[in-house]
Amino acid sequence: MLDRTPQRSGGGKRFAGRGDRDFFINSGNPNDARPRRYVDRLTILQLVAENPFARKALNALLNSLVGWGVTGAPQGSKALQKIWSDWVKACDYYGRLDLYGLQELIVRSMLRDGEVFIAKRTVKVASGVPLRLQLLDKGMLATHKVGAGIDRGIEYDADNKPAAYHFYKHRQGQRWASLDTVRFPAEEVIHLFHSEWIGQSEGVSIFESVVKRLGDVDEGIEAEVVKANIAACMVGFRYRPPTQDGEDPNIGMPVEGERDGPPIEEFVPGMIETLEDGEQITFSTPPKSGGIGDLFRVAMLASSAGVGVTHEQMTGDLSNVNFSSYKAGHLEFKRTVGRLQYLTIIPVCLDRVWGWFHGTASDFGLTPAKPVEMKWTPPPFESIDREGDAKADILEMQAGLESRPNLLNSRGFDAPEMMQQIADHQALLKKLGLAFKGDPFSPFQTDTSDPAASNPADATRGLLIAIARHLLVGNTPDA
Repeated sequence: MLDRTPQRSGGGKRFAGRGDRDFFINSGNPNDARPRRYVDRLTILQLVAENPFARKALNALLNSLVGWGVTGAPQGSKALQKIWSDWVKACDYYGRLDLYGLQELIVRSMLRDGEVFIAKRTVKVASGVPLRLQLLDKGMLATHKVGAGIDRGIEYDADNKPAAYHFYKHRQGQRWASLDTVRFPAEEVIHLFHSEWIGQSEGVSIFESVVKRLGDVDEGIEAEVVKANIAACMVGFRYRPPTQDGEDPNIGMPVEGERDGPPIEEFVPGMIETLEDGEQITFSTPPKSGGIGDLFRVAMLASSAGVGVTHEQMTGDLSNVNFSSYKAGHLEFKRTVGRLQYLTIIPVCLDRVWGWFHGTASDFGLTPAKPVEMKWTPPPFESIDREGDAKADILEMQAGLESRPNLLNSRGFDAPEMMQQIADHQALLKKLGLAFKGDPFSPFQTDTSDPAASNPADATRGLLIAIARHLLVGNTPDA
């Protein structure tokens, strides 16, 4: 159970959490534009680890923000593309994940903790680009390190810009951990978080505003389970009235005349308990509370709104929605995902990773130093109505309101690569004499370079004459 008990301390309100530090709501300076966090990191970690709805919401965001990965296509030579493809598979400093697996871990940490750090590391390799990416979560930031120009592990220059980051050598809590730190220059660290106010220096977890609501859901469900368990208990009480004169007091009783241990203060289904002389059991009749369904729905509506997903995505319950309402909610969710992708994840993280890669590759003589543009393509959203959406796309292209490259990019494909695949496939079909419904070419189509075949009417007339000659004479038609 999460500890969310408010306590008074000093001039502000503190919410006690079982974490590594306390956070205070700033109540002294109304001109301070930096909201103070009031839920510690360990409480958030415990929430995501134990609450199924928090995990469901986090996975729903990851499925859309990252999916199979935000793929990158360098707009350069084939050699550069091959070097990039090889590095994507070997970019993890710990040798466990590829770039797209790191993207999932990066975004998961950013959403859960509010922020994540990606450090630039250079290693010795036999071939390829020696750049590696080391991920460091918020627990690795040396927040105890303060002093001149250093605040909670971040070192600032005279212009109040981050100049360096200080991280623990080992994670706190390990038996070999210490307070020894490592300093990374700011240009070798990507501090990824979603900015929500001017001057923000640390990220805010998406679960910051819903810890209490999700805790209420847990408590409500637990109360309903306890009430149901009590209602299911059929308890038998064996009562022995006081003995009369001349009766044996041990008749029908255990050999031990007295009960060992404290009296029973809990019930389990099927138990039989013996009462002492004069003991009676009475039960309270508390008023019936509102249905758990109402509490659950209101709390989950508030929680899903705070996290940034739909109620259906957070609960998996589609019983109260129709097609139109689900699609409308899905459109709003797509806008939220696109905003995070194109305003935070790609420019703050992925573009800088590409800059590191290209700079390192050029330093080691693997690529020219000339800047090369990188095209990032997020995974597509699966269409809810494929036929309707396809018809709408065709109409927009015919009306000049949309282009084929934009549509291909929106579906997660690289437009030039896709168009080349289509051209190669059509050439192969034409060479093999194959045709399928919807293909723009027929296997027996006349060569359009022939001037005599440029008129469709002449081509049709010639084909009819050839067929008639074949039927009358038996010759093979000249198609």
